[in-house]
Amino acid sequence: MQCGVAMLRDALSWCTKVKREAGYVVVLETAGRSGHWNPHLHILMTSGGMTPQQKWREVGYFPFTVLHKKWQYHLFTMLKQRVGTRAIKAKIDALWRKYPRGLVAYLEEGKVPAGGEGLAYYVAKYVVSPPISLRRILSYDGQQVRYGYNDHKTKQRQEEEVSALTCIGRMGQHMLPKGFHRMRSDGLHATCKVKKVKGLLTVLMVALGRLIKGTYRIVAQKTYRERVLASTGRDPLRCVRCGGEMILWQVWHPRYGVVYDELQAIKRGRYGPCRGSPPGAGADGDGTKALTQLALADLGV
Repeated sequence: MQCGVAMLRDALSWCTKVKREAGYVVVLETAGRSGHWNPHLHILMTSGGMTPQQKWREVGYFPFTVLHKKWQYHLFTMLKQRVGTRAIKAKIDALWRKYPRGLVAYLEEGKVPAGGEGLAYYVAKYVVSPPISLRRILSYDGQQVRYGYNDHKTKQRQEEEVSALTCIGRMGQHMLPKGFHRMRSDGLHATCKVKKVKGLLTVLMVALGRLIKGTYRIVAQKTYRERVLASTGRDPLRCVRCGGEMILWQVWHPRYGVVYDELQAIKRGRYGPCRGSPPGAGADGDGTKALTQLALADLGV
């Protein structure tokens, strides 16, 4: 994943002749359409970058053919450094001769769809979805599993029948180690930088006349309530008996105990003066007490 970002950063600087910092979102996918082991990267990159003078510059032309060679260079260099054995060095030298035009870097030429909505949804499914969906399983008799997929090479529908254990092993190999991040952000999209440049990029996009509404809808982080409501159609904070709206009062974890307590948050002055409280009623004054009493009354205490 680091090689993918390094390759695009190198290609961007080579193309524009100026060092620019772009934004990258990298998603690792290990499964091919048939379920076999086929690790590859999906990378979303901004259509421009920030110069050292903190100015945004668009990239009008990007030489796709350069990516094949640069991807090959960065990947092989990383393998030599990380592995470092004579066997891997000999293998890499052989691969240089076998693939003189570089490795596969698939790109679709033309303009990117407005907002990149379709591409964002396409990449997002790899983060939360299994290697194959249940609807692709055509039959299972307790011993054999038959499933279908669209083959990349033939562009046709293919079906494959394997034993149940083979199917389990084929799908189980794509379970990444605990704590491994399948999606990573770098450059302008890095967590340590996104807040700093978000305001600047918004102003720039508006000045350029871009439609950014769709893009922000994709990347906007939804709350727990919004996610559950969108996926199930049920409001988790709406009481199923009386229909009233509930509040999050306390969160308890089996290992760490109470990790959130609304009453303690109120006492610390999270909400400031209570509405309708007299002037000067602050976090430790009558405002907090009134809000505490109101919250307890809502709970029937």
